[in-house]
Order: sequence, then C-alpha cells, then structure tokens
Amino acid sequence: MCNKCNDLIRTIHSENHHFGWDNSIKPTHKITPGTTLEFQCLDSSGGQLNKNSGLSDLVDLDFSLINPVTGPIYVDGAKPGDLLKVTVHEFKASGFGWTANIPGFGLLSDQFKDPVLNIWDYDANMPTSSAFGKFANVPLKPFAGTMGLAPAESGLHSVVPPRRVGGNLDIRDLSAGTTLYLPVEVEGALFSVGDTHACTGRWRSMWNGY
Repeated sequence: MCNKCNDLIRTIHSENHHFGWDNSIKPTHKITPGTTLEFQCLDSSGGQLNKNSGLSDLVDLDFSLINPVTGPIYVDGAKPGDLLKVTVHEFKASGFGWTANIPGFGLLSDQFKDPVLNIWDYDANMPTSSAFGKFANVPLKPFAGTMGLAPAESGLHSVVPPRRVGGNLDIRDLSAGTTLYLPVEVEGALFSVGDTHACTGRWRSMWNGY
C-alpha cells in the first residue's frame, strides 16, 4: 500500500514486516500524528508467489510465512482509550496478482480439493482492469486487506482473524480516499498494514496487486 507520495513522505520498506500482532515487537518507526507514510507490503504469500509462479509453488507454500504485515509504527501521543485515524490516500500498482484455491484452506475446502493458481497481468500505469482467461475482464479496486494495531494482551496473536483492534478485515471499500478508525490498546498504537488486494469479489480475490 502506498499513501499519497511526495519528497517528505517516509517510506516503510517491506523488510520491516512481522507475522503476528505482538505489543513487544520493536517499532520500525516513530512518527507524530498527521504524518504521511508510504508502506511497501509483501503479498499474503509473503513473497512466495510471483508472476512466474506455477502450481508447484502453490502446493509448496510455507504457511508460517503467510499474511505478513509491514510495521509496526509507533504514533507519538497515542494511548490506550484513544482512536487512531488512518486515512488511505492512494495505491501504487505492481502489474500482477494471483488468485488460488489452496487445498484445506477456506470455507469450501471440502468441495474444492484440488490446487489451482491463476496469475493476473495488467498495466501498472493504468490499473483499471485485468483479463481472466479469454472470456472475462475484471475491474480493479485496490485495498489493503489487513490494517490493525497491537492488542493489549501479551504474546503473539494471529494476523488471520479480524479483532477489536483491526486485523484481517478484508473490506473492499477500504480503498483510496477512505478513513479507518482503530481503538488503541497500547502506548504508541503500533500500527501495521499488509495483505494488499488488487480487487475482491464474492468468490475471488487477487493478491499482490499493489
């Protein structure tokens, strides 16, 4: 995800990522309220899938690397009981994405047992739609599936489920121009973001689009 970019914006690089909510993780940056940041995010596979990936890469996924989030960011002055206001300005396109059916994963895993991987391709300079095979053209609406803060409870907590302080929300309307309010449970809030989607729908999502 990328917030509105100019020379004064601080970039949070994708190597600054983690795999669970934990208030003991050292913040990668400390900022003042109102600061605009550019986040470089890994896709939900943690970089294991790319535009040249095949079915064997999907089958061999290491689930310990799934759903990384970039951060955490310490917001100066944020205290438990506050609300953190997060405004999304824009996204930068990568030019590709992926959709997969992962055996054993998802609500319909008992009905769809075979692995399937589709690599999407689109113009990164004009990211308006992407072709699905020869017969469909899917409109793109990028958003970050996971945005959240560190919980007050100690220890490592999974990024996968949504929770009171945010997390894997997968709300497609959290796109450019929207604002999200998150309840602060620890000093500094400790904000992280990841799981970027190029689009999502009733039956499909495309990851690593942005």
